[in-house]
Amino acid sequence: MKLMHPRRLSAIFSAVCLCATMTTPAQAADLTIRFAWYMPPHTATADQGDAIARNIEAMSHGSIDVETYPSGSLLKESNMAQGLSNGTADMGIMAMHWWSRYEPALEWDTVPFLIDDAGTLLKALHGKLGQDVNALLEKHGVKVIGWGFYGYAKSYINTQHPIKVPSDLKGMKLRSEGKLSALFMRSEGAVPVAVDSSEVYTAMQRGSLQGAASGLSTITSRKWIEVGKYITAIHYVPLVYPVQVNLKWWNGLTRQQQNIISKAAAKTEAGAVAAIEKQFKRDIALARKQGDEVYLPTQADLQKWKAATGELDRKNYLKEAGKAGQQILDDVQAMRH
Repeated sequence: MKLMHPRRLSAIFSAVCLCATMTTPAQAADLTIRFAWYMPPHTATADQGDAIARNIEAMSHGSIDVETYPSGSLLKESNMAQGLSNGTADMGIMAMHWWSRYEPALEWDTVPFLIDDAGTLLKALHGKLGQDVNALLEKHGVKVIGWGFYGYAKSYINTQHPIKVPSDLKGMKLRSEGKLSALFMRSEGAVPVAVDSSEVYTAMQRGSLQGAASGLSTITSRKWIEVGKYITAIHYVPLVYPVQVNLKWWNGLTRQQQNIISKAAAKTEAGAVAAIEKQFKRDIALARKQGDEVYLPTQADLQKWKAATGELDRKNYLKEAGKAGQQILDDVQAMRH
């Protein structure tokens, strides 16, 4: 596995010089994969990406080489969908909801309280739900070959005061997380702003943002806890972060190569489910250690979040997603029976 960074050229030059001194040249890999994700280290997504890369190289016995581009070094969250479609990356891990600008139905996993168990969701993604998701993605030249999870989304951090119930959002200028998040914030009197997660720290530090909505893993790993003070940690929804490939590239691989890559991703899925539960608790501990005030909603307050977000977000989602969105919700509903 190769981790690509600014010193790549000098490393390659050194490797060429070294190879020139060897009596037996190393055998080149039959295939090199450009594998990208934008989440920073020590997150469930980054750990899964690293594990997949290692699995591919081990299972292929070196016939497949993987160049990894973590932390947005090749593609950021805002252009990952386009980069996978046009082949800038061969493989990538990105949030399902970032596809919603092209396919509104793919924002389904951000609907609050739609499902709260990642293990059950993983089973559904290997059935009808996953098939319908792939049908939408393949129209854009992309295919899912494995499933992963970011963690629990839509917690809040801010610099002003504790947010215990939705009405506490009123008057605050906050980074939103997708269309549904923005609509919900606006309904509660907040001012939503679309900002790339890599830019939130500086915006909060300068005061141009008073806070942000995201998962706890982003809040801690991107160190927003250094510039924020109050966190509301909600066990909201397990965001789906599929392992995706450029479809044209994928179809050009041999069946054996496809099988190795698919199995390498599958081996990480159960671990990804377990990781987000551990991460949720770990992130709360990290925030408190930093000195932030972390609020875990009481059952009474949680009911207020459910009442404010559940029906509203479903309505807004279906307004944008139409029949395709209804099919996705039907797939999720069928999972419960």
